[in-house]
This record gives sequence, C-alpha cells and structure tokens, in this order.
Amino acid sequence: MVQINDIKDTIDSIYDGNTKLDMLLEFESILDNLHLYAHKNWINGEVADGPHISRYWVEATLMYPKKMMPDPDGALRLTKHGCYVYFQEEDFIVNVDINSPDDLETSDRGERKPKKAKKPVWLVKIVMPRHFVDEFNSSKIEVNGVEIDLSDVDDAYQEGLDGEEALQQDNINDASE
Repeated sequence: MVQINDIKDTIDSIYDGNTKLDMLLEFESILDNLHLYAHKNWINGEVADGPHISRYWVEATLMYPKKMMPDPDGALRLTKHGCYVYFQEEDFIVNVDINSPDDLETSDRGERKPKKAKKPVWLVKIVMPRHFVDEFNSSKIEVNGVEIDLSDVDDAYQEGLDGEEALQQDNINDASE
C-alpha cells in the first residue's frame, strides 16, 4: 500500500538535493523524447517514488488513478530502448474529508485523527539505463533550439556586458560600421 507520507518523503528528498531533481528532469525529458506522452494517459503520472540512482540504472515509480491506466503500448516503446517497465495495482491510503464527527477516529493515545480510505491506483516502475540520463549536461541549456553554454553567460556578466555601458559601446560600434 502506498501512503501519502511515503510520497511526501520522496518529494522532500528530491528537493533536498539538486542532483535528484536534475536526474528526474532528465528522466522526464527522455520519456518525452521517446514520445511516450503520445500514448494515452502517460502524461497523467505523478512521481510516487524515486529517482533511485545506481551504477547502471535509474528507476522511478509513477502513480496513476485506477481508471487512468497508462497505455501498455507506451511501455513497449520504452522496452525497445532497453528500459524495464513494471505495472502493479495497489491501494493508495488517503485521509477522508472531514464533514462530521463520524469522519474522525480516536487513537490509542486519545488523539482524534481523520479516518483512512483506500483509493485503487496503478504504479508503473520504470527502470532506465543510466547512460540515457548521464548525457545530461547542466552547463549547457537549450533555448528555442539554440544551445547556450552557461559558462559563456557567466563570463559575460563578469565582464560587465549586461550593463548600460556595454549597450552604448555596442551602439557606437554599430554606427561606425
């Protein structure tokens, strides 16, 4: 069973370090580049666990509502590229909405807490070869199809090329040509 606290811990661990966040963004980018989202319901996945990074593999588990199972043909697209995909039906434990005192239960210590409810979900675990995501280079980004080296941008800031003087100097150079 998947607990809401497990997902909270996963999200906290992702935001604690940029490495996991960068890896997860690259993981998602690869799914997008493989056109996985063209298949029904794959876009609706939420990260339930991961990314777990090992020497040769990166794995992440996505969660989908029971009625929105992702199209298995999308999984075939991933397996053709060396990924492993596992589907599993599971129950997601959530707190019920509190509308009346009947929606609360008393613990052994006398604390009143919301009752729990089970929601059926699909868990899709994707195990991807790490060499796919290792190609990620955080020193370069792509903007409108143009690759930009971030070290060049930093150098330009350090040289003061972002200031008013640089703009005026550029205008003088344009006028003299």
